[in-house]
Amino acid sequence: MRLVNNRLIKMENLKWMLCVAFIFFISNAFCNVKITGDLAERNATEVAIFLPVGNHTNDELETRYPVINNKFTIDLNVTESLFIKILIGARKIYLLIEPGDNIQFKYFGTGDTDNILKFTGSNAAGQHWYNVYCYQPLNKFIGHGALLTDISTGSKGESLNALSKFIHNETRPLDLLYKTGQIDKAFWALAKTDMRSMHALNMVRKITDLEERISDRSLIAKYKLIVNALNRFAGPGKIENTRGYFGCMFLGNYYSDTLNNKGKANTYQLGPYNGYQFAPDSIKSFLLGNILLFQQDFGSNEFEFKNAFATYKKEFPQSAYIAVLNSLNKSATAAGIDGDILIDTVTKYNNIEELKRHFKCKAVYVDLWATWCVPCRAEFPYYQSLGVTLKKMDVQPVFVSIDEPKAGAQWKKLVVQNHLEGYHILAGSNLKADIVKLIYKNGQVSIPRYLIINKQGQIVNWDAPRPSNTGLVNVLSKL
Repeated sequence: MRLVNNRLIKMENLKWMLCVAFIFFISNAFCNVKITGDLAERNATEVAIFLPVGNHTNDELETRYPVINNKFTIDLNVTESLFIKILIGARKIYLLIEPGDNIQFKYFGTGDTDNILKFTGSNAAGQHWYNVYCYQPLNKFIGHGALLTDISTGSKGESLNALSKFIHNETRPLDLLYKTGQIDKAFWALAKTDMRSMHALNMVRKITDLEERISDRSLIAKYKLIVNALNRFAGPGKIENTRGYFGCMFLGNYYSDTLNNKGKANTYQLGPYNGYQFAPDSIKSFLLGNILLFQQDFGSNEFEFKNAFATYKKEFPQSAYIAVLNSLNKSATAAGIDGDILIDTVTKYNNIEELKRHFKCKAVYVDLWATWCVPCRAEFPYYQSLGVTLKKMDVQPVFVSIDEPKAGAQWKKLVVQNHLEGYHILAGSNLKADIVKLIYKNGQVSIPRYLIINKQGQIVNWDAPRPSNTGLVNVLSKL
């Protein structure tokens, strides 16, 4: 009887161990990544995070995270190493994340490049090196001038050797971090792939530009060989390139500008991005999904979105981009408008004076913008927190678009997508003429531009702080 009991106990123990092992496997198969940011010397209420779409990096669609007591936390699941981007004001912070990572950083906002960010946790030394290296990437291309000279004057073999030596020298600090155990293999491999893509992309663009300005056939032929070598080196078929920022740019450049697609069936009709549909399926799914996301989020009209998206869904029904695009499309075409969003397509304003009279006895914060203005749209997320303050201060936000009438549909779509609570008008020709005359003194128009009108109908600030400027609240409090 005791023997039977012992066997039962052993079996129960075995079941328990198997259960623990299963839970451990599941938790590690979909490891949670935790990122903690400390904005030590910056007053912010939120940050923008560009979260991955599936296992691909995303540089198009941002998610706003609240900052409480100068700190924020991000929890997400990933199954592959990839990059995410965090935007704090105008500062870009790149993190290479892997399953199971726990990353902490402090952002000081001021100081030299080496000390503006402090990392601890997973691959801290590599995170710091990558961000210092990529802070001003154009500075890293200074050596490309001498490299171009070597390529132009040397033999084919000498040119390729010079190219290989240059990139080896640029990635040597990364290799050293790996050899000394300060970063793991996955971090090293993806970061190095991204660095190679960075330099290959820039060199290809420089050489292609030179090709167009010279007539020496032998030199042109050598340049073409070098470009082909650079493209092979960076890897147009590497799925890893879809997980890095420069890798994504390299792929876009290669398949839109470099690849010759003559004679191939064009089923997507993507205009300047037609080359994307001729990539290998794993790369193609990313490139097409990414450019559809860009057009839907940014609002460009470079190709017919509806037809391209329908084709994409049929070809890649399991793509992670479909759910994201469906969500964006739903918000963009939602029936009705929130009660706090008023789009006025009826009232015609001939000048700013008429607009002021419409809001008589009310303080107004005017936002001059256009759908094509990227800096204008970069300010929209800040209205999510600013809107509460404007309501408390009884300040009416008024958005005046200076777009052409043909952009009317896109104008409405962006207002709804960005949840811009306030009063919206699309300026007609008379109002635009008055804006140019009164605000810009018939000079060059520059947007975004913000005005503050007090309750007496006087424009008290002709160039007010932007929504992202923390000084705006102080200015408004003096009304």
